[in-house]
Amino acid sequence: MHGPPPLTPRALRTRGALARLTSARADRRPAAPMRAMGLEFPGHVGLAAGFDRHGRLREKALALGFAAVELGTWTVGARRALLPSPVSRLVPCGVSLGRRPATPWSRAEEDYAAAMHAFHGEADYLTLNPGRDRPPPERFVGVAGEMARLRDGLALRRGRALPLVVKLPSAWLAGDDRVRVAARFVEAGADGLLVSAEGAASSAAACMVLAELSKALGRDVCMMSVGGIASVREALARVRAGAQLVQLHRAAGTRDSGLVARIDRAVAMA
Repeated sequence: MHGPPPLTPRALRTRGALARLTSARADRRPAAPMRAMGLEFPGHVGLAAGFDRHGRLREKALALGFAAVELGTWTVGARRALLPSPVSRLVPCGVSLGRRPATPWSRAEEDYAAAMHAFHGEADYLTLNPGRDRPPPERFVGVAGEMARLRDGLALRRGRALPLVVKLPSAWLAGDDRVRVAARFVEAGADGLLVSAEGAASSAAACMVLAELSKALGRDVCMMSVGGIASVREALARVRAGAQLVQLHRAAGTRDSGLVARIDRAVAMA
């Protein structure tokens, strides 16, 4: 019988870092609160999806200095992520939603809708993640529009409006039409945009994209930045460019336990 595929070096490092953080004692609460998408964030530093896929840090995020935790990416049939109850939750908890690799993009709405139904009653916000085998942005605008309509229907029945975030790969924002591309997702119903810098040419290029989008779309759209943030300097540059929330992934797995707190203090003083 064939067992599960071996873990990649990155996955092994992440698993080890997650184990350290889960067992660590910490009290580095954020000091620069902000409000976005109708949610109260105690700071500006979040934990990116892919690090704590199943919610092991859900009760310790605030003590570790994080202002938000994004679980997943979750697809239909995957192990269920564990969210704290809304009553006991100390930081906003989002869930990144994806589609199964075997599902063609022509039927992607089915997977995203099933995932939205699974987490709508628990998550504070949901992120639509196009994944690595992403479609053209025009196709994902269609997915986002359908999920926004579903979100609105669920809100009417359950009495709870759920913020919807769309992750934008850097490849979608590389051309001169980046503002038009991003604006179409907002028009489709997105409350926030998670702007990925993975694959960006440089830190300056990542900040330029953020600045252009935030200026064009305004502060009503929550701008998040992820990818390549491994220092206070880089995080501060993203915030000054327009990001209201920066997400850490690889940097969260380092042994520099004070990085999150230093970023938050720097943003508070900026």
